[in-house]
Amino acid sequence: MDSTFVIEKSVVILVVFAVTMIMAMYSTWAERKVAAFLQDRIGPNRAGPFGLFQPLADGLKLFAKEEFSPNTPNKFLFLVGPGIAMGTALMTSAVIPWGDKFHPLRKRYFTTSN
Repeated sequence: MDSTFVIEKSVVILVVFAVTMIMAMYSTWAERKVAAFLQDRIGPNRAGPFGLFQPLADGLKLFAKEEFSPNTPNKFLFLVGPGIAMGTALMTSAVIPWGDKFHPLRKRYFTTSN
């Protein structure tokens, strides 16, 4: 397998992953804004204009809030375990063909026989 092919597909996978994560971030932001409107309160508005950076601030707060590595002999498994679980879950949503050419269906598949 050619190395440029693997790099190209890796970039495509990373782009699909990034777009999916950005969509999830701002879907959560929109849901919080709608919930705030329905409850007659101010929604997420602390970070950035209209609270657009609120999902990023929430993520940074999550990572800075607690100590991640316990004082146990299995530090490696403690850190890698959630990544493996998340990676396998995300692989189901990023189906990317590895073929070198696109072969569309030919016209003969769309004809009807009498």
